[in-house]
Amino acid sequence: MPRLREVDVIVEPRYDTQTILTAGALTLTYFQVPIGQGATNFGAATVTKGIADTNMDLAGQLPAGYNFKILGFRVQPHFNLTAADARLWSSGGAFTFTIGSKPFLRTPLDTIPAGAGPSGMGGATADATSRMVAHGVPQLSNAFVIGRKPLELLQTQNFSVTLTWVTLSPVTSTAPGQAAAGLVVRVYLDGYLYRLVQ
Repeated sequence: MPRLREVDVIVEPRYDTQTILTAGALTLTYFQVPIGQGATNFGAATVTKGIADTNMDLAGQLPAGYNFKILGFRVQPHFNLTAADARLWSSGGAFTFTIGSKPFLRTPLDTIPAGAGPSGMGGATADATSRMVAHGVPQLSNAFVIGRKPLELLQTQNFSVTLTWVTLSPVTSTAPGQAAAGLVVRVYLDGYLYRLVQ
């Protein structure tokens, strides 16, 4: 990693977004489709991914001159989450963070909180038409923290996050303007971005 006097140090997560579209065995892979490619999770299918979806400039890696110190992880389902989906969407799910071909974190999905957004239940009743609006307490400190042993993500080094389920119950939650029904889920890598001073 470059010496500190030669770099900007930015407190900014790396993040990416995918949508759970179908039931059955499922794997979602994150950080592989950068801005300007693929389809957005928040609009028409003909619109490419933008800053609402991801802040990745390249597929599966940071550009040359960029490095990232990972302090923790968060997983955030969309706030318009039905009560039924809130009880089921992460059940039986697993979270895997990989650098190159080596897994550095494998844990049940339920252990990775969102650490963001409103909290509690919206709506008049506690049935499936009500909306769960958070996945965990909405404080940035509520993350899966690895701060005592940060992971160094180096420039042009391949990495990914995968969410996998043995089987997945159908989801009905949708984001406003979404092209297809499904639950939007965002993954954050929290930490410090180091980039060369220009």
